[in-house]
Amino acid sequence: MLNVGFDIRPALFDYAGIGRYVRELSTALTKMDEGEAPFLEMFAPSWRGGRQIPPGLEARRHKMNLGWLPGRVMDKIAQLPGMDAGRFPAKVDVFHWTDYTYPTVRSSAKVMTLHDAAFVADPKFHGWDTSILLDRVRRALHSADRIIVVSEPGRFDAELLGAQSEKVVVVPHGVSPYFRPPEKELTDSGFLLTVGTLEPRKNFIRSLRAMEQAWDRDLAPDWVIVGRPGWDHEKFLRRMEASRHRKRIRWVQSVTDTELLRYYQGALALLFPSLHEGFGLVVLEAMACGTPAIVGDQTAPAWVAGHAGMRVDPKSIDSISEGIERMVSENAWRKQAAAVGLIRAKEFTWAKAAKETVAVYEAAVAEYKETAGTLA
Repeated sequence: MLNVGFDIRPALFDYAGIGRYVRELSTALTKMDEGEAPFLEMFAPSWRGGRQIPPGLEARRHKMNLGWLPGRVMDKIAQLPGMDAGRFPAKVDVFHWTDYTYPTVRSSAKVMTLHDAAFVADPKFHGWDTSILLDRVRRALHSADRIIVVSEPGRFDAELLGAQSEKVVVVPHGVSPYFRPPEKELTDSGFLLTVGTLEPRKNFIRSLRAMEQAWDRDLAPDWVIVGRPGWDHEKFLRRMEASRHRKRIRWVQSVTDTELLRYYQGALALLFPSLHEGFGLVVLEAMACGTPAIVGDQTAPAWVAGHAGMRVDPKSIDSISEGIERMVSENAWRKQAAAVGLIRAKEFTWAKAAKETVAVYEAAVAEYKETAGTLA
């Protein structure tokens, strides 16, 4: 059985985005069949007190190594001989970097998940100091024995950052069976839905202007936005508050999974012309609920949606508006897209992602041992 150091911290603090990925993948890894499942030594030291431990973890397949030390202190400890994250707080065969913070690992194989490289595509897409983040990610890419990207377009992101192509493996996200079509039609259905943090790369301002064009022609339903404020969100909020159609917009900052499911099920369509994503999990979740999506052409969400997505030019307000109007008016196409989306969504499961991730762990361990033997 492989002992895997697994950075669980994103799931302890945040159940959206990367947090959801870490939560779902770790749970699926612990639920694998006997003889296939690794043992997860959860790396969770932090001073911030995050304790939203994923409830579905199989108890005998993991150990939660909680702590209270600040990350900067842990990093200094990791510089000491024998105290890197591959040995402390537990000795592991491979360590999985699941986020954009990379605890020092010298004594085991290393796998990293590169969620996206939006900060390279456009520095305005990320709130961190781009040069610092870029240097950090490139060092991790160079050090990692294997690199997981979560979609085929993600290969380009990895190569853009200088990753060796033979180290890059595509392991798509899954979708929880919790996300499913409604048993009966909901009474409050018929709105357009956008789910995502309010930040520039989500393209909210163009989406708003496209909705306004459609509303001016009375060709779109109301718009529901589910997402917390993120990096550089103030400009969109000001624009939204000043909109002549403000009463047709509902912004919900925080929802439970139960509420999110209801929004997916009740929406006429998902409006998601994001400029850059590593995957587009909200598109997959919407599809699993029988809700088609409007997505940016040549993006990872378009790859996820396949033939179930209505593709638009995410940089063109007119194109987005036309996509909205077509989605609303072409009932036959929309129903066909919903049916195709349901079939497409079944291809993505967390059990499959877990099995493919373990294969990446095994390849990384073999690479590490071979390299260590060569150096010896």
